[in-house]
Amino acid sequence: MPRRDRSPSPSRSAAPSVMRSIVRGHRRRIPWIMALSFVVEGVDMLVPVLVGLIIDAGIVRGDLVLTIAGAAGIFAMRLVSTWAWTVMFAASQRARMFERHRLRVAVTGAVLDPRSTPVQRPSGEVLSIATSDADKASDVMDMLPWAFPASAVVLVACGWLAWLDPWLGVATLIGIVVMIIVIRVISPILSARYDAQQSKAADAAATATDLVHGLRVLQGLGVQSRARAQYRRRSRTALDAALVNARFSGVAGGLTTLVTAGMMAAVVIIASQRTITGEMTIGTLIAVVGVARSNMGMLQGLSGLPVWWASMSTSGRRVRDLLADLGRTIDDPELTLTALRDAHDDRGENRRGERRPGVGGLRLEGVDTGTLQGLDLVVPDGRVVALACADARDAESVVAAVSGRNAHTGVHLGEVEVTAATRFTTRADLLVEPHVVDLFDGTLREQLATRVPDGSGPGWEDRALHAAGADDLLRILPDGYDTRILDRGANLSGGQRQRIALARAVAADAPVLVLHDPTTAVDAVTEQHIAEALVAARHLEDRATLLVTRAPALLRAADEVVYLRGGRVTAAGDHQDLMDRDDYREMVQR
Repeated sequence: MPRRDRSPSPSRSAAPSVMRSIVRGHRRRIPWIMALSFVVEGVDMLVPVLVGLIIDAGIVRGDLVLTIAGAAGIFAMRLVSTWAWTVMFAASQRARMFERHRLRVAVTGAVLDPRSTPVQRPSGEVLSIATSDADKASDVMDMLPWAFPASAVVLVACGWLAWLDPWLGVATLIGIVVMIIVIRVISPILSARYDAQQSKAADAAATATDLVHGLRVLQGLGVQSRARAQYRRRSRTALDAALVNARFSGVAGGLTTLVTAGMMAAVVIIASQRTITGEMTIGTLIAVVGVARSNMGMLQGLSGLPVWWASMSTSGRRVRDLLADLGRTIDDPELTLTALRDAHDDRGENRRGERRPGVGGLRLEGVDTGTLQGLDLVVPDGRVVALACADARDAESVVAAVSGRNAHTGVHLGEVEVTAATRFTTRADLLVEPHVVDLFDGTLREQLATRVPDGSGPGWEDRALHAAGADDLLRILPDGYDTRILDRGANLSGGQRQRIALARAVAADAPVLVLHDPTTAVDAVTEQHIAEALVAARHLEDRATLLVTRAPALLRAADEVVYLRGGRVTAAGDHQDLMDRDDYREMVQR
């Protein structure tokens, strides 16, 4: 993706509405979809009227030709209505599925984009919004093609009933007014209840995600029962919220059904009395009953709109809020399907996957971010330098500075300063492997090939595993390189995860590689093997390596050790020479 300056994060209330974005994206399609829906709903309401006319003009008067012609006309209308419904339904569902896909991809793209503002949300909650809420928000394309035409047809039917008899119109109008009042009262309640339900469901999903990721740790501590109890509590809370929402939805549905049933009963009674007195024909009575029945069905469907709208609008708001927290909007041009399909991470490469030449090493000049106090450090090409920090906070500050998260860091790749504005275009030349290991769902070979350059030649996987002291994994894992690694390496031990991440970093063959405590989860023998193999693999003329570590084996294997204490460099030289210092020796042996 090309680098661009990010504007300040939009506030949640000022962010564009997801619902309006969906409708706006289909503004050319919606009118003709609604036109077809008008045809469908209009035919449904018109058929009872035509049946009444045929009864009066054909059957009652004994006109066989008119009766057959009328029946044929109704059949033809039904054919047209069926065709219109098929086309309308296919188009609306296609738009709905497209929006479902668009919202999912947009949210996922915003979350994965490193230029987005970091958010402190559980991964389970983000997953819930990117899937469940994105799906529900897109239902607006299922509602619009039906809601407005159905409402218009109901009003036309009410006008026709009022034209036949004012009392029929009054009875229908009273039912509609009462239903509108009921809907107006319950809509805010349903929206709030649905919001609470989605939040509780997201909490339960977040808890489940955390438990799955920490399964091996929980088993090792022997606290599975406590973890199960915690998830049961969260799940029960989500269930209670869903049940409360279902009760309110049921009450709302019952009230609207009662209102529409009362309206239909009043209309039928009035029309029957008029027929008995001779003011209406039998055909008109049948037409009135048919129209009232269709009206009741449509009104019952329309009465469900508050529940429907509450779920859609709440989900749309949750999607909007997450994007706003990420500093993005649903209309961000970089989150369109076309942009995300065609874009690739801009790592400063002329050709994707190329092997990069040396850049002149890594240089830190007067770095004073975090706990650092004017740190000066040079890691030239062809050298492996170890940085031993007496304080773990100094190590974290060095890694943060090298990652280029600040406007001016004092960190240079050759002559290019690594800053918040340039760190994305220098990623091809700089790889920072943090202490916390992240593995993804996929095979072992796919894990290692994340950033492997083109033309690495056969056997690059073996060389990477050897450099990380992970040769034994091919004997341990059942399918070798084709063994599936679960998300976050859930089916691996801590040491195996760490060595695979190290092998992945070595396979990337970055001109400058920074490793933060890459061997804390392995034993001393394995650590010694890793130190020797890793240094041998990185001892190339055009490669520079910085090891931020206190591991004795890595310190011994490094070309130079820089000792950092109190945010400042206090000594530099060979590991054996530095061992003469009491403070250094105490740090290493701790």
